[in-house]
Amino acid sequence: MLQLASLKALAGHVAAKVHPSASDDSAALTRHATFLATHMAAGVLPFAALPMLLALAGAPGALELGVLAWLVAPIVIALRLSATGDLARAHLLSSLALTVLIAGVAAATGGLASPALPWLALAPLEAALSGSRRITLAGVAAALAGAVAAAAAGAVLPAVAATPGYAAAGALWAGLCALGLAVRACAAIAGSAASAREAQARFDMIAGSVEDLATRHGPNGAVTFASAASERLLGASARDLHGSGLFDRVHIADRPAFLQAIASAAAGERRSSVEVRLRRAAPAGCPPRFGCFDMTARPGAEAGVALAMFRDVTERKALAERVEQAERAAALATDEKSRFLASVSHELRTPLTAILGFSEILSESPAPSEVVGRRSDYGRLIHQSAQHLLEIVDGVLDMAKIETGAFPVASEPCALAPLVARCVGLLALDAERGGVRVVADVGADVPEIAADRRALTQVILNLLSNAIKFTPSGGEVAVSLRASGDAALIVVRDTGVGVAPDHVGRLGEAFFQVPNAGGGSRQGSGLGLSITRGLVDLHGGRISFESVVGRGTRVTVSLPLDPARPLTESPVERPAFGRSRPVSPLELKVKKSA
Repeated sequence: MLQLASLKALAGHVAAKVHPSASDDSAALTRHATFLATHMAAGVLPFAALPMLLALAGAPGALELGVLAWLVAPIVIALRLSATGDLARAHLLSSLALTVLIAGVAAATGGLASPALPWLALAPLEAALSGSRRITLAGVAAALAGAVAAAAAGAVLPAVAATPGYAAAGALWAGLCALGLAVRACAAIAGSAASAREAQARFDMIAGSVEDLATRHGPNGAVTFASAASERLLGASARDLHGSGLFDRVHIADRPAFLQAIASAAAGERRSSVEVRLRRAAPAGCPPRFGCFDMTARPGAEAGVALAMFRDVTERKALAERVEQAERAAALATDEKSRFLASVSHELRTPLTAILGFSEILSESPAPSEVVGRRSDYGRLIHQSAQHLLEIVDGVLDMAKIETGAFPVASEPCALAPLVARCVGLLALDAERGGVRVVADVGADVPEIAADRRALTQVILNLLSNAIKFTPSGGEVAVSLRASGDAALIVVRDTGVGVAPDHVGRLGEAFFQVPNAGGGSRQGSGLGLSITRGLVDLHGGRISFESVVGRGTRVTVSLPLDPARPLTESPVERPAFGRSRPVSPLELKVKKSA
């Protein structure tokens, strides 16, 4: 009992001498401590049992003395490990010491026929516990060399019979060595499992404390771990992402980049970042919803393992897109403002030049004889130019009012049939002067609508005036009114010069004047259709254009019968004259000359 207590005390003392390099890792600490304890015990136990052996078996022979002397080696190896902390080298030295000891005993006791030779298998096992392939191969090679040497020596040297008591003690010692190997193997496995559990616990704690989704991928790319953030970011549990669950949620267009990033990280390459779209959970029957994520993949601590982090950047990306759209809108607004100012300057310059020129002629004193006879003509031209200038200014003011929502709209019950007839009558004289026939087809079943009578009058007059202006003598302008579904349709059709397909898209653009068939342009401010479109939008209606060069143009105005249900589904985009802000339904993009 006293000897066992001494051995325990010795083992505890040696275990406390573990090298500091192994004290921070529980698995390494266990492996070092068990190695020290078993090797110190393997070296001390035979000497502790020596008095009993001497009493029972008598004096040892030369072979037994040699073995006892060699058993000091485990103690030396253990002390060296305590001093250096090099466990792999300690396993190699221990394997070589076992090989030399067992091969020497086998050579002295019959070579291949020696009962000690099978114990040579302990040497490679000792080397294998190092966890190093190189040391394991060295241990196997040393054991094979020891077996060959024992066989060769046994064939030459005479066999020595071991004392029975010492032979039994040797077998017991070898069995204890095998037991020690088993204990250390179990300790190594348990230590590795504990270390893995600790690492998993640390990883889970870290991964669970961050808002990003963290995943671990095996050699085949399958997810073996996913953090709890998956529930918040994707609406899926961590277990739902295991295996191919995460891959199935990657947008099909982003899967090649996703797989490449995981494969590169698993191969040990440097970390890589890609942007992927992941499908979020959506109610049954609803289309899939995808979020944008920045994915960063890097190699794991184990070979073939990849770690990935997914950061939700959906809102950031949407914000960047909105900023980009705002920048484009600002640039467009600046361009539109410049074009608008240039157009206004050009349109104002024409009548002002006429006014200045003719007024200068009239102001000459004494007036030339040819001027005196044409004073009335010059005065009429000045009046016409001033009238044209006033129309431009009024048009710009109306556009500004429509744009800012300051245009007064007084909705009241309005019968469209009398309104159309009145507008046709107002322009009958202009049509007669131009040799244009005006035909009206007004349906009797069109109900009253809630609208601004003055604004609708301006709309119809603008459309009829344009049609008459661009229709040559002998042509025809037809206006019709009818109900269709939930809308009242006012259609103005002419047999005029028509509009080229490239220009139809610009009908309604401020100051845009459509070139005629001869390449010139008709007189006008170029604001009529811009104002017309804005007034139609104010009533929740729509306006569309169809035209064929040489055959005429067809303009359709749709007005809602129920003002609470406008026909315009979304705001119409138009130049904001320098303001890069969200626009009202009056903000138009398509414009044409008046």
